[in-house]
Amino acid sequence: MNRWLNGIRWTLGVLTIGGALSLGGLGLAGLFAGNGAWADDDRDEHQGRSGENAIGYRPDPLYSEECAACHLAYPAQMLPARSWQAIMAGLDNHFGENAALMPDTAQQISDYLNAHAADTGSRYMRAVASGDTPLRITGLPWFRGKHDEVPDRLVGQDAQVQSFGQCQACHGSAAERGIFDEDTVDIPGFGRWDD
Repeated sequence: MNRWLNGIRWTLGVLTIGGALSLGGLGLAGLFAGNGAWADDDRDEHQGRSGENAIGYRPDPLYSEECAACHLAYPAQMLPARSWQAIMAGLDNHFGENAALMPDTAQQISDYLNAHAADTGSRYMRAVASGDTPLRITGLPWFRGKHDEVPDRLVGQDAQVQSFGQCQACHGSAAERGIFDEDTVDIPGFGRWDD
């Protein structure tokens, strides 16, 4: 009886260890192949941008020329059309600056912004009431949620960054391509940021 019981124990042990090693090997293979559960924990970073992915983000050349002269040409998908309309209507006092454009230039930029705005299916608009017209991307709930752990002293009190609205200061050239994930963050005077 003892020999028979030892044989069963040995068989169960071999099967258990073999199964565990097989599952572990498959898990590691999936991880290193890039399709494992931990391969990309920021999968959603580039989704929800009205059908465009971040890598394919290309702002309108006129929009870039006129707006990126002073600040990042923010992806149009970050605000709803009603916000872009309000911003474009108030260019004579654009956050304290006169950014007025010739009417035909303003119309072309408005058309681009409205066509690519965040009105449908955008994660940027979650938690924004349908009647709200946010004028600052930095005031949106998703933005505040993504930056809530970054101390103000690293941004607003840093002459190289100046404000959370200067995305390219910390996200570098990735911001110009519409990529704003934590993998691209390098805060001037502080270094890499990982929360």
